[in-house]
Order: sequence, then structure tokens, then C-alpha cells
Amino acid sequence: MNTKANTTLIEIKNFDFLIGKWNVQNKKLKERLKNCNEWIEFPAKMETKPFLNGLGLMDEMKSSHFGDDFIGFSIRMVNPKTNIWTIYWADTSSPENYLKEQVVGEFKNGIGAFYGKEKYKGKEYKLRFTWKKQSENTALWEQAYFDEKATEWETNWTMKFTREN
Repeated sequence: MNTKANTTLIEIKNFDFLIGKWNVQNKKLKERLKNCNEWIEFPAKMETKPFLNGLGLMDEMKSSHFGDDFIGFSIRMVNPKTNIWTIYWADTSSPENYLKEQVVGEFKNGIGAFYGKEKYKGKEYKLRFTWKKQSENTALWEQAYFDEKATEWETNWTMKFTREN
């Protein structure tokens, strides 16, 4: 077994703060890219587990906000040579989409910035995820679309994570 390769994998710890069980407070804009200031709030539960010696993490988020019991599933995989992460997503509200690559990025100074594209109401938008460990028991995720008219990012969804006891 190559000891150097194993050491490299062990050093990849960007998302380790997310391992465990969480209560999630979601805030989602009622309408995106319409200068809307009305937020919809709802709770969820999430559990995150590592796999492949820390090369990846997977989590399952559950909420009843979307009507039927909603389950979202993400996989985060890192390239240990570049420390670049790719985040994949699937959920029960659109199972026909299967597991799709959503964003790619990295952590700098403790903040993860990840970019991709997403279709919303028939149009493709630039997409950004931001991840930040706030404390040992709290974390924050934000999703934003790039508003070409305003030439700025509009945050349209946030999740505040509080670790379960």
C-alpha cells in the first residue's frame, strides 16, 4: 500500500466539520431573480458520513416541507492532488434527474466556494454554493444565482446547521 497516497487522503479534511447529525433551518426566497425579499422557512434533518478514507462525504437531508417526505442526497468528492471538490446531488422531488454534478470548487481561508450552472424556469443560470464552518456545532450553506441584469449574485437559499446532541 502506498503510504504517501494514504497521507494525502488523510490531509483532505475541508468538509470534516459536516460529519454527523444536524438540525437544518432552511430559508428559501419565495421568488428567485425577481427582487423578492420574502423568505420561506422550514426545518430539515441531515446526516453526513465519510467514505473512501475521507476522499468523499455523503449526506441525506430529510424534510416534509415539500409535501411528501422529501429526501435530498449529496456526494462530495475531492481530487487529493488539487484539493478541488465536486458536489453531486439527487432528490425525490425530481428523481428523473438522477445523480448530477452540480458544482465544483475549493476551500480558501476556511470558506468553500463552488460554482456550476443550473436550470431554473427554463433558463440556465450561473450557480454558486458557499460553505462555512461557523463553530464546532454550527455551519452555514448558501446558494446563489448570478443575476445578469443586476450583474450580481442573488442569494436565494440558506441553510443554518446546528449539530444534534
